[in-house]
Amino acid sequence: MRKPWKVFCAGIAALLLPNGAMAAAGATFISQSVPHTMQLGQTYTVSVTYKNTGTTRWTSGQYRLGAQNPGDNWRWGFGRVDLPAGVEVAPGALYTFSFDVAVREPRYCDATSYPQVVGCHFQWGLVQEGVEWLDPGVTTLVETYNVPAVRSLAPPIVPPVAVDPLAFSNANFRGANVLMQTFEDNRLCDHTAWLPQGADVDTIISNAIGMGLNVLRMAVILPPKTPGAPSDWVPDNARYQNVCADPAKKEWGAESDSAVLARQVISKVQVFMDKADAAGLKVILVLDGYTKYDANCYWKKGFVDVRDSADALIKSFRSHRALLAWDIMNEPLWNAVAFDCMHSDQDYASVVRAVDSMYNLVRSNDAVHPTTVGEAQTPLLKYWKDISSFASPHLYIGASSRDSASLQQVNFVQAAALREMSREYGSAMPLVIGEFGSADPDDQFNQAFYERFLDGLTVADRGFMLWSLSPSPNQQGFSVITPDGLLKPAGQLVQRRLWYPVVQQLYLAYVGFPADPGGLDGFAGQLTDLAADMRSRGLMLRPTLAALDQAYDTEPALRRMVDGLYQSGAFRQLYTPERVNEYVQQIYGQLFNRQADADGLKHWTDNINYSGLEKSRAVLAIYAAGLADASAQGRLDAAAGNRKAAVAGAFTASLNTPQRRDCYSTNEAAAAGRALLASVDGGADVTAYHAKISAAIAKLCAQ
Repeated sequence: MRKPWKVFCAGIAALLLPNGAMAAAGATFISQSVPHTMQLGQTYTVSVTYKNTGTTRWTSGQYRLGAQNPGDNWRWGFGRVDLPAGVEVAPGALYTFSFDVAVREPRYCDATSYPQVVGCHFQWGLVQEGVEWLDPGVTTLVETYNVPAVRSLAPPIVPPVAVDPLAFSNANFRGANVLMQTFEDNRLCDHTAWLPQGADVDTIISNAIGMGLNVLRMAVILPPKTPGAPSDWVPDNARYQNVCADPAKKEWGAESDSAVLARQVISKVQVFMDKADAAGLKVILVLDGYTKYDANCYWKKGFVDVRDSADALIKSFRSHRALLAWDIMNEPLWNAVAFDCMHSDQDYASVVRAVDSMYNLVRSNDAVHPTTVGEAQTPLLKYWKDISSFASPHLYIGASSRDSASLQQVNFVQAAALREMSREYGSAMPLVIGEFGSADPDDQFNQAFYERFLDGLTVADRGFMLWSLSPSPNQQGFSVITPDGLLKPAGQLVQRRLWYPVVQQLYLAYVGFPADPGGLDGFAGQLTDLAADMRSRGLMLRPTLAALDQAYDTEPALRRMVDGLYQSGAFRQLYTPERVNEYVQQIYGQLFNRQADADGLKHWTDNINYSGLEKSRAVLAIYAAGLADASAQGRLDAAAGNRKAAVAGAFTASLNTPQRRDCYSTNEAAAAGRALLASVDGGADVTAYHAKISAAIAKLCAQ
């Protein structure tokens, strides 16, 4: 009878190593890439990576993946994944098993979190067949969804507004969701309480500016034609009967005039929009409070009930300078599924018709602003492609401080989800993550989660809107600020990350290789503190090289930071500042992949020799000037410098496991980083460098 994991079979001959030691098989789970949501019946490519930590070679037919949780199950269509014929995995090496899976029948899965959602545990151990289980693997819960094909009865009247994809990149789109409560927070049935007011607006906006955010997303609950008591609109489902604390209380309070309620909502939104505009922030307004076309779903009304108030809201803000886009509905299908409102294809069709009708209402009133749908769960995204100027799916990945392995898998689950999102929308559609976050009671864990999640978005070059930025006590689980308006550790991390691109530029300029994660965050923290100190003195320090160059002479703390790079041994490996002409040429070659022209060489050597430009500052000054030069050559130089820094950022963000970080700590690592960046020029496709980055890290770690 075999034991669960270490099963030793009598009669197995022991092999001896050359030194006489007994050979032993061993394996350690490294990672797995699997989407955390799947459509029933659809095929997905997944991968599982193991390291051979034994002293025997793995060979086909003997070493395999085996399905676990429960053991030897066949829910994925098979229970074993073999090494390909002829493949051998040497001791110390890693091997990635790639294969296709599909969930055909939900009855084979056993995890449920919502009435209409079935979860399947994806877990594959490494087995030496007939001998022992070497490692059980790690589980990822995969939620499965039925996604029927439906035809909209309100197809789009015009295509969505076109947008510039660069505006939605990781560097250009940094946002947060704002609200004070959700419907279930206190069950008061007061929908206007979602909107921040008074001092809360100031707290939200000041923190957004301090964190370097430029977009805020805010849900607006649309008043229905006839506000009623819960018994008027709660579906016939015992689970959601008395959803208000007082079942007799009307959902919008004593006011029964929908037009009056609409004006109250518009007035509160107006205050927020005006203050956002004054601060230079853009806002995405979410049209919420409905789900199906002409039927109720949980507490939400049908589209026909909120059409008039939606029309008034759209007309009130379609010309507002702060408006960035309209989010047609927050999680329309996911909410309907989660609240057990979807029992037939007709229910799906009703939701699609409602959202498409709201899109048409927006487009009939506003031909300028883009549209999106903040849907959750990847299989549900397909319904909104034809009404979205840009995609803004929500991505929540389960991780907990009670399960250390879950944190290490965040980036791998995220990468698989992003891949499937791109497949659903198509590679041409700009995509940002419209919601993400962590509500663990351990604030330090939440910071670590944010670090990994945002690193993954850096690699993928996707913008984001975190959930959430709220001083409300009701939102403290996910909020990155306290009720007193102070940044929690996760919020502090977001604030520091504003400086990451600049720090990468400094590392590139002075030492020639990507920053290590610790150095990157530490240097960014110093710049964050300096910016706060200058702000207290009425000064502004923007996260640009030009701003650092200007502040070099007047800010001793900044001078110490830059001079530390100048005095490092790594700097001396690149530059010979004692020979000024050669020094300037070396800077041009390092930053712009070219020799300085005669005028540029004379300008900078004269500045160093005669005008007091310190050699320690010269690298910073030349880089900043190159990025700001509007000439044809200047644009080429800026492109080269920016792309080198972007590749450096993706490299550091890819050091997303403790093992990978440990590998990037030697002279060989610095040389590998320099070699990677040396080949990047102004025409480089940063995305195409992902494979080179992975190969460089694998080589460093001897993978």
